[in-house]
Amino acid sequence: MRFTHMTVLAAIAGAALLTGCETTGGQTKTTIYDMHRRVVKLDKDLGESINQLNTTSATLNQRVDDMDGQTRELRSLLEENQRKLDEIKGDMTRLFRAMNLSQGVTAPTGTVTPSVNPNVQAGTPQIVPPAQTPGAAPVPGALPTPSAQNELLDSAPVPAGVGAAAPAAAPAAPAAVGDPNVLYNQAQNSYSSGDYKTAMQRFDEFLGQFPTSENAHNALFWKAKCQLNLGSFADSVQSFEGVRSRFPNSTKVPFAMHNQAVAHSRLGQTDEAIRLMQAVVDQFPMSPVAEQAKSDLKRLKGEQ
Repeated sequence: MRFTHMTVLAAIAGAALLTGCETTGGQTKTTIYDMHRRVVKLDKDLGESINQLNTTSATLNQRVDDMDGQTRELRSLLEENQRKLDEIKGDMTRLFRAMNLSQGVTAPTGTVTPSVNPNVQAGTPQIVPPAQTPGAAPVPGALPTPSAQNELLDSAPVPAGVGAAAPAAAPAAPAAVGDPNVLYNQAQNSYSSGDYKTAMQRFDEFLGQFPTSENAHNALFWKAKCQLNLGSFADSVQSFEGVRSRFPNSTKVPFAMHNQAVAHSRLGQTDEAIRLMQAVVDQFPMSPVAEQAKSDLKRLKGEQ
């Protein structure tokens, strides 16, 4: 009997033990399944994130490539625009010179006036040592030319279309009445022959009769040159100033400014001469007188 009780108790204990093992095994399986499901979900989410990153990276790379292409195009356009700008500058320089040639800014062959250095190209203002500076004809009441160390020569050549100087004994032809071209050409001929007094009178007469003529700016400029050559420096300053104020778009303006500076230098007004020379360089850098103005500035400042 006692053996039977012990057998029953052992059977009950074994059954209980088996039931506990089955319960623990089910929980473990459930835990493993949940972990597996979570790992699968994380792997899926991670894969989607990687795909999004790859897509974003590809998009950014494409944008960088596009920007590189645009940069190259902009650089090419910049180089092309710079080339065109250089061509325009060259065209403007040639046009400026052609306009000067068409409006009388050329020198006649074989003619040398007291205001032009025969050893240099006409149309360029020159500075020479005092021993080589041509003296202006004395005029009663005119201020004498200063004997400065760096005296400047005036710029702008003799009017175009004028032949060799006329004989000194030849009488001056009477001024034309009513024909602006004839009167203007006669004034040019007088200037070319060195008869600055007659030329100045005829240019003045031309301006009085034809103040709105297309050659009015030229006439006023050459009148001022006559005054400069005759030693009337103060009067020439006023006339050159008139060219600048009345005809601001004239091709003679840079020449007028340079000659006005020369007149100031001969009056001993160095500061004003420097100011005008600098204005020529700054405002008309492509003018035929710009380079000479730079050289004149150095002389006026004692730098050469």
